Amino acid sequence: MDNLLLNTFSRKIRAYLPELWRKVSKDEFSVERKTGYKDIVTSVDLEIEDRLRVFLHDLFPEADYLGEESGSDVRSSTMWIVDPVDGTTNFSKSNPHYSTQIALYSENRVVLAVTYDHNRKETFHAIKGQGAYLNNKRIWVSKTGDLREATSHVGMQYSSETAFERITRRINRAIKICRGLRITGSACLDFAYVASGRADIFWEETLKPWDVASGVLLVKEAGGYVGSCVEESFDLFSPNVLVANNSPELVKEFREKVLYD
Repeated sequence: MDNLLLNTFSRKIRAYLPELWRKVSKDEFSVERKTGYKDIVTSVDLEIEDRLRVFLHDLFPEADYLGEESGSDVRSSTMWIVDPVDGTTNFSKSNPHYSTQIALYSENRVVLAVTYDHNRKETFHAIKGQGAYLNNKRIWVSKTGDLREATSHVGMQYSSETAFERITRRINRAIKICRGLRITGSACLDFAYVASGRADIFWEETLKPWDVASGVLLVKEAGGYVGSCVEESFDLFSPNVLVANNSPELVKEFREKVLYD
């Protein structure tokens, strides 16, 4: 896809997201369950997704749309992949750690990524082959090579009992080995933090494409590693993810001491 077009898309998305968040009502909203008491959606999620779907269609009518709150079965060669509010539970509790992620998928890869944190006024963005940026300043992954000096982020998924049991064993090992372990509640920001050097490692199982699409490109363009936290190849549409900085030693040590039973 033409770089000039991608840059135009990125610039317009980054300008639109702060405007969008100013328009939605963040003080009065409803909360509903989706698949269970841990899996919720708010009226803000739905409003932002509705507005983004219209905006992105107008921006690039040829692209299909895959969003968390609608169209979850869409699979197309060219499509927007959107999470309107990543960290909905945080948002519902007025915990200001959540984000909006938009990625453009084309020709079997993510070519454009934007992750927006409106509370901190931070916009992470990347275009394939052009590097990763935070508020237009180039970012890079950390240089940490020793697991004892590493900060590791992890997500706790509720959709798979097998994954839950495995992840708790891994968390126990990571607590003993890593300098710090964090569970933040927003996978999209966990990716962005690895890309910007704020975290050294992030892993989580049984995610969805809208949890990872933007972050995968951010980490790659920041010089980092993207793989799977289970013994399989990384799959954007069924992601079990491990991302880290560019230290092969750190990734190897983490796999051997934390991931492998």
